[in-house]
Amino acid sequence: MIKFTLKSFILSLKYFFIPLLIMAIALVPAVIYFYFFVQSQMDELTTSLSTELNSLSYDLNGLIEYVFDEAKALPWTTPFKTIKMMFDEGWLGETIKTYLENSNASIYTAAMTGNVKETANNISGGLGVFPIAIIAGLIVSYFVTASVLRKKLCPRSFWKMLLNIVIDFIITTTLVAFITALLGLWVHSVFITTFLTALLYGFISISEAYIIHRDEKMKYRDVVNAKTLFSLIFSYLLILVIAVIIIVLLFLLPWKLLSLALALPVIIIAFINYNLAAEGYVRSKRKDYGKIEEHFFAS
Repeated sequence: MIKFTLKSFILSLKYFFIPLLIMAIALVPAVIYFYFFVQSQMDELTTSLSTELNSLSYDLNGLIEYVFDEAKALPWTTPFKTIKMMFDEGWLGETIKTYLENSNASIYTAAMTGNVKETANNISGGLGVFPIAIIAGLIVSYFVTASVLRKKLCPRSFWKMLLNIVIDFIITTTLVAFITALLGLWVHSVFITTFLTALLYGFISISEAYIIHRDEKMKYRDVVNAKTLFSLIFSYLLILVIAVIIIVLLFLLPWKLLSLALALPVIIIAFINYNLAAEGYVRSKRKDYGKIEEHFFAS
């Protein structure tokens, strides 16, 4: 079990380009939308101030260049903190305000300050398209990558997929209700529930995999037993450790945004292998194993 799961995870990493490419594609429309959104907001600002400031002008390219220069000067050694600051602390609004003040210092003092601030706030709000694009990219990349890896490791028919979804829904709902009730009775039971959840998740995953992928000669007790269960849990832990080590090494790169972009596919593939570990292991016990999977493991 452990050897099989680790080998699957390591070989799955060669497909990191799939989630990376999908997330990049998801960001393209967000960038295009934001560019034209900023342009429309600046046009509206100029129109609103035209009665007071006929001589007011702006250079959109100059504004974008100034914002990018200011962004590059931020402390990107801590990318998560910096991104949070840009979204939560009105950084963009202050940056645009500074640009307008520097570009039109004598005119700006007589301008309608409220309109300028409103435009800056609107542009800051427009940044919300990026989290949406990133979340959509992560979801799509997860399912596409999972589909590719499933075909390589443990393919299944449509009806078996449907059965898997039904079983997952029933078991997950029951498990969440049980954990919630236990935490409601005793808050310190979080440690117990964490251990019980790991055991139950492992047991359910193996049992579910047996139902979906068994053959006529496979016995339940030969697949679902204490040794397999603890091996599966230990495999989960090893996948987590390896993924964390890879991510730490990636963040040693001087370009932190690149590190983050490369780390996301590793996280996605780790979660996918969590879900496929039990199914792949049970399928490896089938007598017809190797007809589809041998190419994947030979690589």
